Amino acid sequence: MSSFLVKTLWKPLQILGFSDPTSPAQNFKERIKVEHKLEKWIMENNNQMMITGHTHRPRFPDKSEIPFFNDGSCVHPRSITGIEIENNEITLIKWHIITNNNGTMQIKRTILEGPENLTHYIN
Repeated sequence: MSSFLVKTLWKPLQILGFSDPTSPAQNFKERIKVEHKLEKWIMENNNQMMITGHTHRPRFPDKSEIPFFNDGSCVHPRSITGIEIENNEITLIKWHIITNNNGTMQIKRTILEGPENLTHYIN
């Protein structure tokens, strides 16, 4: 039933410009509810580290907070954010386009948070 409704009702509405009011990316209250559910799951599962995305709100916890990481939304106009794990370290990064003084374009990596050693977040 839901597949039928999405195909026949929702898709034409999206084409007309209606956005999904239940989407965490579009609805702040829904985004908070989703994040609280994820945090609750982490706490109920012995503070299991979790990496998520698509809420459009990046998160990189302090060492004293629950281990809940979020890249936010991996694709933005002219940039991509992500979580990198390398050499036992975790980092929130952004790859974006810059224009050099000579007019050439370049892709640049910027560290938004971290790097932090993974042992801070794993029990």
